[in-house]
Amino acid sequence: MIEYRGVRYEKAEFDRQFNPRLLATDPDNIQPRRAKLSEDVRARRSHILGVPYGERPRETIDIFPAERPGAPVVVYFHGGYWRTGSARENNFIAEPFAAAGGCVLLVNYDLCPTVSIGHIVAQARRAITWAHEHAEEYGGDGRRLHLLGHSAGAHLIAMALADDDEVPLDAIAGATLVSGIYDLDAVRRAAVNGEIQLSKDDVALHGPLFHAPHAAVPMIIAVGLSESDEWIRQSRLYETVAKDAGCPIDRIDLPGADHYAPLFDLLEPSNALRRAIIACLGR
Repeated sequence: MIEYRGVRYEKAEFDRQFNPRLLATDPDNIQPRRAKLSEDVRARRSHILGVPYGERPRETIDIFPAERPGAPVVVYFHGGYWRTGSARENNFIAEPFAAAGGCVLLVNYDLCPTVSIGHIVAQARRAITWAHEHAEEYGGDGRRLHLLGHSAGAHLIAMALADDDEVPLDAIAGATLVSGIYDLDAVRRAAVNGEIQLSKDDVALHGPLFHAPHAAVPMIIAVGLSESDEWIRQSRLYETVAKDAGCPIDRIDLPGADHYAPLFDLLEPSNALRRAIIACLGR
């Protein structure tokens, strides 16, 4: 039995709360669908793959340049519980924002347990700094960065916003966090931590619930309402942290959406989350 934030769970149910695949509508088709959609986007849009932002093999960015200079820049961090995933399989995320005239950068990073979560947080911060310094080379305005992250990628953005030593927070015009992981103590106690290997120190040092944004960045916080109760709750908890830090918050709840649907739904022109992000790019 696990007691978590006032609720008692059998261990199997606690693990289910923090395993999004178990509530996914079609989990076996997620990866093939991502791969096919990304291949389609690369076939029709100009792109540059694997641009380095550091020295390690996975410290690279896939770039979809803007057609005109001075464009807003979307910097995307993929999910995968910090242990799977890549920018390449998520290239399809570029489509709606490239279509809106943006420059889109999709970030790769090292994976647990080969490296620690602190290592990945540091990589995310360096990638954002790189985007600020180099976006102009790809038609983007490095002073108009919009950070976009899903799941573990949302965690990385939250931790980047909590740093004003390396991250150029004054260049971040907005951030969208989708179905994020914010409560690292819960992850540390769940079965998935056998792969991630978070420690108590990691929870304190790299948990967004303990590290509020250092700038009042306008923020969209989205979550699917068909996700688990605890996954939704951690989104609410981080929303409070960000709001208390002065961030203007646009909460978008996505009816009927499991953990993975929000990304695929961005390809629909009428999608509420897509429209909100594009509106934020125009600020």
